[in-house]
Amino acid sequence: MIIICLVGQHYRRAFDGIRYWSKVHGITKLYLLHSDTEAEDNPFAYMSETNAEELREKLEILDPIMVGFKPMDQRSVFRTIYGIMSQARDAGEDVLIDITSTTNTAMGIALTIALMFRNARVYSVPSADPGWYVNGKPGDPSFEKWFERARDQPSRDPTEIQLPGYRLEPSSKHEEKEWEREKKLLVLLREHGGEADSISGIIRWFGYKAANSTLRNRFSRIVARLEMKGLVDAEKGSKMKVISLTEFGVIFAEALAEGAAQPTSN
Repeated sequence: MIIICLVGQHYRRAFDGIRYWSKVHGITKLYLLHSDTEAEDNPFAYMSETNAEELREKLEILDPIMVGFKPMDQRSVFRTIYGIMSQARDAGEDVLIDITSTTNTAMGIALTIALMFRNARVYSVPSADPGWYVNGKPGDPSFEKWFERARDQPSRDPTEIQLPGYRLEPSSKHEEKEWEREKKLLVLLREHGGEADSISGIIRWFGYKAANSTLRNRFSRIVARLEMKGLVDAEKGSKMKVISLTEFGVIFAEALAEGAAQPTSN
């Protein structure tokens, strides 16, 4: 397992995340991506470089690879992460990307790249105290002063994160028709505990009495598409093929079910 840690202002959370995954999976390579922007007048760059150096010393046993990049520049972020992901894919390695404390731009690009590689996963390490940085409590003068300053920070022009052309949702009439069947199957799987013991069982859920070869082929293709999209797992046992929702499939099926239950406005 390879970890790409986008190092920002949070040292402890980055360290705890790396330590957690080293216990769960073991780490073959650790990349510490830090800002190489001039740190003198850039607080984020200073924090990023300082934390990356301390992580390198603390995690010396993992022989971390230090990589400088510009976390506010889309091209720099994309080139850096994509290059590491490509090497990992060629080596047959899975990758975890830590987006806990990077910039919004780098976070968006990391998620975009993760959607391009099947060997990629993304994680974030939440703070034990989500409001640790807040000054005071609501009603306190110190809080109101902090809140007024925090909510009225000046901004730059919006940065649109560039995305690949492929989307999970359909782009043609034919795909829409197929997608409706796929979504129905996801909802049915959820209603039946997240798992089907065979293709024949799924065919019965759709109201067919007999599972002939034509229906088996059709629903096998539906399952194959959902498996390719990361929404189901299809494991073949000694006698039959068990189809189950992935973790993302469960989340997506819940959203589909809730969406179908929403009242429509006139």
